[in-house]
Amino acid sequence: MNKISILVVEDELKLLEVYSKYISIFCDTVYTAIDGEEALKLYYEYQPDIIFTDINIPKFDGIQFIQRVREDDKDTQIIILSAHTDTQNLLKAVKLNLLSYLVKPVKMDELKSTLLQAIKEVTLKNIVTLTSYYTWDDTSNFLKYHNEIISLTGYEISFIKCLVQKINQDVSYEELHNFIYLHEAYSLSAISSLVKRIRKKTTKELIKSSFKFGYKIESVD
Repeated sequence: MNKISILVVEDELKLLEVYSKYISIFCDTVYTAIDGEEALKLYYEYQPDIIFTDINIPKFDGIQFIQRVREDDKDTQIIILSAHTDTQNLLKAVKLNLLSYLVKPVKMDELKSTLLQAIKEVTLKNIVTLTSYYTWDDTSNFLKYHNEIISLTGYEISFIKCLVQKINQDVSYEELHNFIYLHEAYSLSAISSLVKRIRKKTTKELIKSSFKFGYKIESVD
């Protein structure tokens, strides 16, 4: 199952249940809302990777909801549902950078293909190409060398993730320690030992040392 979250917005409860159960086969986390106000609240709280919304929902409609999302977010994959007679709304929706729109009643094979395309777009967006033939998949937390997954512990994954979040920047020992070990007392030796273990599994070129400050990872993007 993909570590991807999706927000499903539908005011017909039976349809909402059908969609959310089916979508949960493909996505790790599914949030549900029955109106535009609730949908926007969930969007701000959880920042889902994909939004799947009907146009005709209460409070404020699907177009208004998407417009609010697109004010600051151009990347979230959005799929809308509409009726055959929703021509005017669909014309408005064209400007909102949608992945697709589906006409009710939705066929499950059409929903599946559209959903898989959305997941593919999210996954590709979350792959960072690093130096020396390494890639980092931020969706699955996989570090790969020539497409081969390198086995990492939880702490090692957190270390790489912290550096990738600030790609091409020097990250201090203290910031790395706080990200990895949370509330444990600061220990430079713990960070140094972690780097040594990762370098045994990779190469020295992957993790760059910043003299008496910390480490960084560089990207070729």
